[in-house]
Amino acid sequence: MANLSEGGARQRAAKVLAGGVSNGWNILPGGPRYFRDAHGPYLIDLDGNQHLDFQLGWGALLLGHNPPALRAALSSVLQEGGFLLQVETERHIQLAERLCERIPCAERVRLANSGTEATMFAVRLARARTGRHRIVKFEGHFHGLHENLLFGTDGAPRLGLRRGDGSLESIAASAGIPPAFSEACLTLPFNDTDAFARCLQARAHEIAAVILEPICFNLGVIPASATFLSAVRALTAQHGIALIFDEVLTGFRVAPGTAQARLGVTPDLTCLGKALGCGMPIAAVVGRQAWMDGLTPVGNVEMSGTSTGRILNVAGALAALEATAAPGFHAHLEHLQRRLIHGLRELLARHGVPAVVNGCGGRIGLYLGLDRLPSSLPEIAAQWDEAFHLRCQADLQARGLYGFLSALPFHPEAITLCAAHTDADIDTALDRFDDVLRRNPYTRARHTQYAVGA
Repeated sequence: MANLSEGGARQRAAKVLAGGVSNGWNILPGGPRYFRDAHGPYLIDLDGNQHLDFQLGWGALLLGHNPPALRAALSSVLQEGGFLLQVETERHIQLAERLCERIPCAERVRLANSGTEATMFAVRLARARTGRHRIVKFEGHFHGLHENLLFGTDGAPRLGLRRGDGSLESIAASAGIPPAFSEACLTLPFNDTDAFARCLQARAHEIAAVILEPICFNLGVIPASATFLSAVRALTAQHGIALIFDEVLTGFRVAPGTAQARLGVTPDLTCLGKALGCGMPIAAVVGRQAWMDGLTPVGNVEMSGTSTGRILNVAGALAALEATAAPGFHAHLEHLQRRLIHGLRELLARHGVPAVVNGCGGRIGLYLGLDRLPSSLPEIAAQWDEAFHLRCQADLQARGLYGFLSALPFHPEAITLCAAHTDADIDTALDRFDDVLRRNPYTRARHTQYAVGA
């Protein structure tokens, strides 16, 4: 390929790509960036500059860029000759067996291509089996870009007002979603056991499924409280409602058996994606046989796709599962996480910046302006010092820390670690953050207030 500068790439892209990007999430403050190579935790831009990556495919690249385990698996399939196979093979069976061995709820498996597909199909499956049509989701939890669940997330113009039955207005997070979909999706406040119980008392007969992130990585790092999660499991079972865990991000990041094994709460269905493929375009719905038998050819719920189960993706996922199950894998990730959290807390205290830092599975939530760990989106939105966050983000990006303080409307994006990061990378990030805080003395600006119902 011809040598191309960053400026030249932007000019060319603006003429042919919508917004200058092929993926809408690749828009960054200051415009899109273009890269030519990546390895481990590093990105190399078109001008040859190295960036330390803390975004990592929005959490997907748990093993880092160009991991040897995946490269070897893909090379093996390419040498066999059938690298475009979509038909059933022994590798497909092996992948399903591994998932059933590691995930508490998994008795049957069906593959998909993305987390968006997985949650869409899981919802369809729950509706078919229960004969009900409403779905409960929680404010701030992101479950993909389909119309069924795209409400109350960072793309919404405002936060929803609370209703008398404990639910919130379902505010669409994208244009183009018909009102009928908002009527079928009940948005509830996260970690509010009373609101959840009141909603089910009034509307359980209408509800097919409850879907949630057991540890909400889309709000930074906000876990479900033990009391709340226990109540959700008990009440859904009591009313014959499917409990769906969205483990697209938590997956094999937080434990070898996913978040449900770590938390000791078993759902009926689980959606997997980013942390399953570690960069490969593969996802899955797994669950109890009684629910999964609703899929064709046993049941009558369609779940398939032309590119579903391509052998390259299956082989890559098998290699990723083996890597994340290796002795010491999670211990290394936790070690890096502890070092970064300790360093961030020390720097923020030294520079007089009020903040809360929380982490799990190599994902770290940094909440500038808060004085205690939040439990829901409104708590973050009410106190988060977005103006200071954005100022630091721009400075850090200019210093080669890619995605270190990404920001979304209403809340910060988590800092992401991968297995390829080292202690030296953590030291580099802390040194550069120290310099940014020194150059940007903290004063309590009028941070952005996201008024409920405004």
